[in-house]
Amino acid sequence: MSEDGFRLLETRVGFSASERWRRRARVVMIGSLVGSLLCAVLGFALTSAFSWGMLVGLVVAGGAAIVAGNPSRRRGDSSPGSLSIEGETIVVRAEREGERSFQLSEVAEGWLEAPGRVVLRLQDGFDVTVDVPDDETGHRMLEAAGVAASARVMRVALASAASRVPWGEILGVTGMLFTTPLTVLFVAVLLASSFEGGPMNPIVLFAFVLLPSMGLFGLVAALFRFMRSREVVVGTDGVVFHGYFGPRFIPYTEIENVRRHSHGVLLGLRRNEKFLLPVRAAVLSSMPLTPPPRVARTAAAVLDENLVRREILFRRIEEARAARGQSSVVRLDLEKLDQRDKPFSVWLDEMRRLLAERGGYRESRIVPEDLAVVVEDPGAAPERRIGAAIALSQSNDEGTKRRIRIAVEACADLELRAALEEAAHGEIIQARVEKLRHRFRD
Repeated sequence: MSEDGFRLLETRVGFSASERWRRRARVVMIGSLVGSLLCAVLGFALTSAFSWGMLVGLVVAGGAAIVAGNPSRRRGDSSPGSLSIEGETIVVRAEREGERSFQLSEVAEGWLEAPGRVVLRLQDGFDVTVDVPDDETGHRMLEAAGVAASARVMRVALASAASRVPWGEILGVTGMLFTTPLTVLFVAVLLASSFEGGPMNPIVLFAFVLLPSMGLFGLVAALFRFMRSREVVVGTDGVVFHGYFGPRFIPYTEIENVRRHSHGVLLGLRRNEKFLLPVRAAVLSSMPLTPPPRVARTAAAVLDENLVRREILFRRIEEARAARGQSSVVRLDLEKLDQRDKPFSVWLDEMRRLLAERGGYRESRIVPEDLAVVVEDPGAAPERRIGAAIALSQSNDEGTKRRIRIAVEACADLELRAALEEAAHGEIIQARVEKLRHRFRD
């Protein structure tokens, strides 16, 4: 964090609990489906009065599904206000909501979001949004909030899989309306009939109850994933595309070029592979391939939000690729973090004692600040980042711990992220380190 803090006295500030509500809606949706299924079974087995409970459960589940799968990233209205960061506290003032304060340790991640807006997301999913006049101001705000330049993450909502297929959204909604109640009724009939008929043969129960139930629930889940908006996470080490079939990690070393596309950002990968990050539905008109004169929202210029989102995503990926290997750790003797031919247990103990053995390492001037920069550096070898994290696990400095936590959360590679998280607690298994070493060596 900047020693002088950060102040933005005249801006627009907003608070959003949309992500928090999306998380809660997923829990409500699952609970309502289970409750409606239970009511349906009791309705068939005991009295039809329970059927009303089934209908209420289905309605609640449908409403929760709409909230949980809402593709909109609109964060509500903002109002005039200010933001200041002093010490370990963020103070946000808004005309409409009043004053709120948060500790830096509560900030899980932060990013620049279109149009001209900085978002700080707290651990519980609560978002603080602040309009900024330009990217430079946004960068300074993120740095003051404890998000170093080498540990910044950005999330961008993408078009849903349904929107990329002709009539996909209409078909998806229609399918959800029919399959969800049919699934509950079908499973309820099977369960009620099995209970009325007494104990069933396990093979019959598996073949005629469990398998059909899992198939129908799988169909509903597939339709929900088909309808919900996808997301791309731009980390410090690569890009994660959360698509219909799950996440795909694309390291920057695999990206040869990045281009603007009429419906998103096109990544040119090795072996002549092309990968599109779509920000616009296929049925909508194409966006121009040339960037607009400016991407920040102002009172005089209201731009297509999809176009703005594409430009910020394009520039963020380009900046992250260009920043690799430009860290200040070049002055540090990084070989001291390598395992080389040492047994794993010996290397692990050396990393834990790295900061304590001041006499042995004073000449190399290894201090916690240097090690923190190594952990944050996406261009450093994974083994060295892990070694630095192990060494810093012995530190009691809260500022250092926060930097390591942010660097871990900004890591897009899930395997490396898990390894750094373990190392930050001073423990890691040898197989994980070796797997990462061989993977990045190849």
